[in-house]
Amino acid sequence: MNFKTHNHINAKTTKRFKLYKSGKLWFVAGVTFCSFVGSAIINDQIAHADTVTVAKTATTVTRTTVSADSKTSNDSASSDTVSTTANKVANTASNIAHQPNSATTNLNTSQAATATSSTTTKAASSILSQADSETANSNTSQAVTATSSAATEAVSSAANQTGQKVSSSNNKSHEATAHTTSAASGSINQVSSTAIKSATSTENTNKATSVASNAAKHQATTTKKADLNLTTVTASTPETDVWTIGDTTRPRVDVVDVASYQSAMTQSDYNKLKAAGVKTVIIKTTEGTGYTNPVALAQAKMANAAGLNVDFYHYATFNTADTAQMEATNMANFLVKNNVSKKVLLFADMEDAKTYTVNATANLNTFWSVLNALGYTNHGVYTSNTYLYRDAVIKTVGQSRVWRAQYPYTPSANNLWNTDDGAWQFSSTALLPSGSDYTGYIDVSICYNGLTEDSAGTNTFSTPNEFVNQYHWEGNKLYFYGSNGQPITGFRHYGNNKLEYYGSDHAQYRNRYLTAANNQLYYFGSNGDAITGLRHYANNKLEYYGTDHIQYRNRYATVGNNKLYYFGSNGDAISGLRHYGNNKLEFYGTDHIQYRNRYYTAAKNKLYYFGGNGDAITGLRHYGHNKLEYYGNDHVQYRNRYYTAAKNRLYYFGSNGDAISGLRHYGDNKLEFYGTDHIQYRNRYYTAAKNKLYYFGDNGDAITGLRHYGNNKLEYYGADHVQYRNRYATVNNQLYYFGSNGDAITGLRHYGNNKLEYYGADHVQYRNRYYTAAKNKLYYFGGNGDAITGLRHYGNNKLEFYGTDHIQYRNRYVTVGNHRYYFGSNGDAVSTNQPQTEADIIGSMRVAQKAQQIVTVVQNGGSTATLKLWQKQGNTWRNLLTSSSRIGNGGIGNSHEGN
Repeated sequence: MNFKTHNHINAKTTKRFKLYKSGKLWFVAGVTFCSFVGSAIINDQIAHADTVTVAKTATTVTRTTVSADSKTSNDSASSDTVSTTANKVANTASNIAHQPNSATTNLNTSQAATATSSTTTKAASSILSQADSETANSNTSQAVTATSSAATEAVSSAANQTGQKVSSSNNKSHEATAHTTSAASGSINQVSSTAIKSATSTENTNKATSVASNAAKHQATTTKKADLNLTTVTASTPETDVWTIGDTTRPRVDVVDVASYQSAMTQSDYNKLKAAGVKTVIIKTTEGTGYTNPVALAQAKMANAAGLNVDFYHYATFNTADTAQMEATNMANFLVKNNVSKKVLLFADMEDAKTYTVNATANLNTFWSVLNALGYTNHGVYTSNTYLYRDAVIKTVGQSRVWRAQYPYTPSANNLWNTDDGAWQFSSTALLPSGSDYTGYIDVSICYNGLTEDSAGTNTFSTPNEFVNQYHWEGNKLYFYGSNGQPITGFRHYGNNKLEYYGSDHAQYRNRYLTAANNQLYYFGSNGDAITGLRHYANNKLEYYGTDHIQYRNRYATVGNNKLYYFGSNGDAISGLRHYGNNKLEFYGTDHIQYRNRYYTAAKNKLYYFGGNGDAITGLRHYGHNKLEYYGNDHVQYRNRYYTAAKNRLYYFGSNGDAISGLRHYGDNKLEFYGTDHIQYRNRYYTAAKNKLYYFGDNGDAITGLRHYGNNKLEYYGADHVQYRNRYATVNNQLYYFGSNGDAITGLRHYGNNKLEYYGADHVQYRNRYYTAAKNKLYYFGGNGDAITGLRHYGNNKLEFYGTDHIQYRNRYVTVGNHRYYFGSNGDAVSTNQPQTEADIIGSMRVAQKAQQIVTVVQNGGSTATLKLWQKQGNTWRNLLTSSSRIGNGGIGNSHEGN
């Protein structure tokens, strides 16, 4: 999306652009053009970054629309109309350029007359969008339309003389708004040929060839029931402000939006956006009633993989309730087909003049209603200040959910606009961070209120299944299908403390018991719910299930009017005498109610315990098999709360009043541990089953993430609080490896099939960097962290080589393929275009292992020569002395000392 005029690109700048995607053709064939885009008439509406009066004048450009049908006799008249319209538009643009305004009084006709046009490019893109659309194989000829931003561009050129940035809607029909070249070039044959190559079928080839030819000849087509809308472009777009994401002088970049012409962006590009602080990518899904972005799914998955939130937008062209419903269905087809999460934020891109109608609010609400019916209720609107029915469409979502486009010529971090909106799109000519694969322009926005992040995060897609989060009967068996679309097994908590259970066959338990872990017994009634409270059964038998649905065993329960029961080891409420404790005795009647030495439950389920003398106790009370409960100074038993005793010992008492032991999950993925003495662990480790190690911090919570301790030691605990062992962890894009003892390693690590990696003193894996080991051994670790082998090109035509042991070659030869290389003392390959230096020759000589000095004599000519003394320093020969010398007339020959 982009409310910005096309940019004039010079010869140097054009190298930064790539033309992507089959179905998009760029060409320039003069200043008069036709744009063919299906059967709809396109009306360009000028939208401004900085609204100026003269820009409104540009919207008065006369447009002539003629109906083209199958009668050949209309061709001549249509051609005349086209020619007349083109002249009118050119004259209008020229007149606009001559009008004085408050910004400048020096505008002249050359500013309008010398401008080039991006319209032919738009025409070609529109032609190929037919081949790229889902209805490309239709037997019905598509109607053709032509649009122009001529007058707008003329005004933009004029306004730019005073520093005012005038932007026009690109009307991104089928995304034909990628940046264009600035020079008119090529022939009609070239245009036709390029269109043919881009078409995806014989039928589309014929369409593209025919339309391109007609466009060049300025003839009306003979397609049945179609309209031809023609304009002439005579104005030039001024050079725009180009900058790179990460420039701190610009507004913060929270959001980028992409469409099919960013299809060349790689996973690395999305990763760089994430590293640069971008949080969200908004992706075009659909346009009109039939177009779908063919790379939207891949773009969303790469964004998710980079850790970026994903939103989607639909480019709207509807102007009736019926077409709004059809376009919503088009977008919904993409969402449902790809199992897009219902949480995803969806934007309606309201910029096209075809949507102008007094019923704009009602039409957009119709669009929303279709998506709402499918569960997609998270909406926002993209628009600009110059969209004619701006306030009408904003009304459907509210200003806080508006994503507004408005472009200063030079966006500044110190001058933020539209801060009452949800987000502001402030530039369409930003570049990705340095080193990115994609080098074209990209749209960028700042988000003020978290609107664009109020989405599905990186969980953009759901697992497809017929049943998701719902029940399903199969015969007389009931199943529940979870969020992954699979029938569940085990417990399921739902509603207000309700619990049900599904067996290994996935069928729900009804009217039956279940014995779970730790011998906990549940009973599931006729409706499948686990019961709570008293259950009478058989011959005067009674059992009890707590609010956690677990059957009481060897414990008390207080029910109703202070009636206390005790349930034995088989779960049945006892009657008669019961000995317990130190020769203590209690009695339960035939109604199972305890008599003396009993509990008492008052209002709000406050429980008291009365001892043998009838006194309610206070403080800690140990009972049963290592059970513990606590009664406050008010004698009320603690439940579901903490108690801090002497020496800062912390206990937690569960819903039954007992102090817990073992792990306890609570809050938002928080975990704590209580020992067999019921005291909370702090600043200590705990090893659970399967050798899982936890560490509990000074607040008692099990930690997650990195933990530095000891003498530069480091360990890591996952989101499940379990310590990592023999595995990697990535934190802030830095990779660590934790060994068998849980400590992050340092130094070299061999693994796999002759693989090698290195971790620095900070335990972080080396990537794209050197490491020098003992004995001056040099390694280089690539982008994946592995030490490389073989040739490596780097810098300005530099080359080095690493052996199978990953060590860099120095002062030695190597043959790779049919090429022989020599690597000097610094590890760089010696250029084959230069003779070897004496140092290279000396370094490659085979001499005695213990030799420490070499003397060389190089004849300069006749009886003169240069004598050099070389001494070995480490593994390198260094020249220590150079001296002129003389030799015999016949050269060195059979010389001897004294000659």
